[in-house]
Amino acid sequence: MIKKRILWEYLVNLFNFNTPGFLLSLFLMILISFTEGVGLLLLIPLLDLVGVPVSSGGLGQIAAGVSGVFEFFNLTPTLGVVLIIYVGIITLNSYLSRWQSIKSSQIQYNYGAYLRNELFESVTNSRWLAFSRKPVSGYLHALSGEIDRIITGTGQFLTLLVSIFVLMVYIVFALQLSGPVAGLLFVVGVILLFILKKKTRDSHKQGQDLTISTRELYAVSSQHLEGMKTVKSFALEKENVEEYSRVSDSVAGKFIETIKGYADVRFLFEVGSVVILSLVVYVVVEVLEIPTAELLVLLFLFVRIIPRFSLAQRSYQYFLNMLPAFSNVQKLKTECAKEKEEKGHLDEIIFEKEISFKDVSFSYDDGFGLHDLNLKIKKGEVTALVGLSGAGKSTTADLVMGLITPDEGEITVNGVTLSDNYSWKKKIGYVAQDTFLFNDTIKNNLLLANKKAIMDDIKEVLELGAASFVYDLPNGLDTVIGDRGVRLSGGERQRIALARALIRKPSLLILDEATSNLDSENEKKIVESLERLEGDITVLLIAHRLSTLKNADYIYVLEGGEVVEEGSWDDLVNKKGKFSILSDSQGFS
Repeated sequence: MIKKRILWEYLVNLFNFNTPGFLLSLFLMILISFTEGVGLLLLIPLLDLVGVPVSSGGLGQIAAGVSGVFEFFNLTPTLGVVLIIYVGIITLNSYLSRWQSIKSSQIQYNYGAYLRNELFESVTNSRWLAFSRKPVSGYLHALSGEIDRIITGTGQFLTLLVSIFVLMVYIVFALQLSGPVAGLLFVVGVILLFILKKKTRDSHKQGQDLTISTRELYAVSSQHLEGMKTVKSFALEKENVEEYSRVSDSVAGKFIETIKGYADVRFLFEVGSVVILSLVVYVVVEVLEIPTAELLVLLFLFVRIIPRFSLAQRSYQYFLNMLPAFSNVQKLKTECAKEKEEKGHLDEIIFEKEISFKDVSFSYDDGFGLHDLNLKIKKGEVTALVGLSGAGKSTTADLVMGLITPDEGEITVNGVTLSDNYSWKKKIGYVAQDTFLFNDTIKNNLLLANKKAIMDDIKEVLELGAASFVYDLPNGLDTVIGDRGVRLSGGERQRIALARALIRKPSLLILDEATSNLDSENEKKIVESLERLEGDITVLLIAHRLSTLKNADYIYVLEGGEVVEEGSWDDLVNKKGKFSILSDSQGFS
């Protein structure tokens, strides 16, 4: 069942998007229908000029009106004059149709871009926790497939409006020409629409099915492409293709079902049109005994009405099929807007002394999180968080960055509460375990973090560890590194990520398991880079491999979301506690 709320929301949204453009398009539609009407009226003097009498019945009344117009402009309705005017009207009609078509295209594609940009902005500005709860494929599906359907549906909606305006002119003309015949057309048309009612209603249901099935296809595509290395390493290519084909074939079936619905309506409409035409001809000739001129004009009207009516019906079906896509986009945008990350106060925080956690607690939906966490990150020092997977190390880093906010307690920088301070994020350099690099040049990947950086800045950060391989590449800084940096080794990617973080000239550098996937040689290079920065930058180092943090100034040992031990390396080893056991297990006696 079509939800009137969604229909109304779409109409209001489209009108408000570009009110002047929409009104201009409507005005052009009216002018097109007007010129269509004038073209019809000119058929009457043409019939008279070729010897078909038009002086009787309803046609005679219309003919008298047309003659009055010619007299008003002091024109003699000769064949040449009428044909010249007719050519001029058709030319004007074609020009207006061209103009209106261009304007409609501008509206539909600009409207699609507007919806896409609005949705992307809402997604981007949503809180990290809310964003991470949904699969990325769901966002991609809405931003691409669903918006494309809305663009197509909007074009069909504007086509529907044009058809309605022109049909109104034809119907008025038919009523003036012969009320009984027009009434007969109306009755038969209502019967035909009633027959097609279920097919039309099915278009909306098919649109909902398409939204669901294409969303699943996007999800499967994303998962299977991202997991291709695992698929190949396990020799699961056949199973991978079979699973993808199952979903792909299902989507194809939904589209075929939709097209079948359109084809069924077209078939019924064309057959019904022939039946109506035959019925009208029989009634006009045998019952009403309408003169030849009126019969010709009525047949001409019918031939023009049926294609317009068929186009209107098809456009309406496409439009209904699109509405679920619009509903899905609006729903996602609303959900993201509710989770909008407030910029808070933008006063710049100067990191002079320390970052302090005071009784900080945080929990995810599954209950896992941090409990009464107390720790300090002092300026100029390397502070390390160590613990087994799931201890809460990355959650602590997310809190420091402001990606999430505490449920209880507070985080302060120099005594100033960090919560909702957007400017603080600009002072952080972050390197994650799973480094993300763009399919662009090394230079542009670095400049992404600091648009104002100059070549001296780039050279400075590369010298901290990446210069040894970057300058040996065929194109140096202009080397395109592939999707997610696939053309570089793991160690090279991490060193580029470190350089990207440092080019921001951050007050705090966070390394979140940044060396956990590296071999000992590459890990050593990263550690050496950090040693060169010692005292110049504050570092929060998160690791479960202790070799990375042996030179840390202060270490916190986390377990189950709580600090269970803290101190320097030597202090913790001598305590013979959790850290000592961990160090022994990794070969540090």
